[in-house]
Amino acid sequence: MIVGSWTYSISNSNAIKAFNTAATYFKKYGAIGASIGNHIGKDNGLYSVNIGYENYAHFGEVDDQISNDENWAKDMEPYFSDTKWETNNFYEPMIHTMPSDAGIKPVFANWMFFHKDMNVIKEKGDIFIKAWMDNGATGGTVGRLNGKDNGSYGFGVRFNNMKEYGAAQDKLNGDDYWSNHKEFLDEVEPQGMSLVRILETTWE
Repeated sequence: MIVGSWTYSISNSNAIKAFNTAATYFKKYGAIGASIGNHIGKDNGLYSVNIGYENYAHFGEVDDQISNDENWAKDMEPYFSDTKWETNNFYEPMIHTMPSDAGIKPVFANWMFFHKDMNVIKEKGDIFIKAWMDNGATGGTVGRLNGKDNGSYGFGVRFNNMKEYGAAQDKLNGDDYWSNHKEFLDEVEPQGMSLVRILETTWE
């Protein structure tokens, strides 16, 4: 699986309408799932739409079909004219522990970073995902970014709500958990953190 992520600004009154309109096309043409969330942190005030695909060929197939649907541009024009695009990335998971949470609109804590050794990232990814999930996260993921932030990595953890995220962050900070991984964290080049509240989703 890969996840295409588009981050942008749009008026609040149009954000959900635009997503619901677009999501019907992504579902029609076979995308795995779609979600929209708003950001606190690195991309404060922006929205992101995430679309799941089996691989890049599947992305291309879905994109070709949507682009050739004569109703797509017409239905989306009122929203595109209200949109300022910021970034586009494809996220390629290397470790992905994300059991289904159908019916829940979760929140995500996401960190972007650079590190020189992919094997170390995989090793630490497993350890950090377990630590967060032991403290209330319902899923975790680490993977590569391809797009505007090409060459960077993303680490994300999912919670049912922001309070549960905050409780986990307090617990790990209070246990001084991070000092046990100081050598790795000292080699990481942070590139921003965002909290994302999912507003609508078709993921199952």
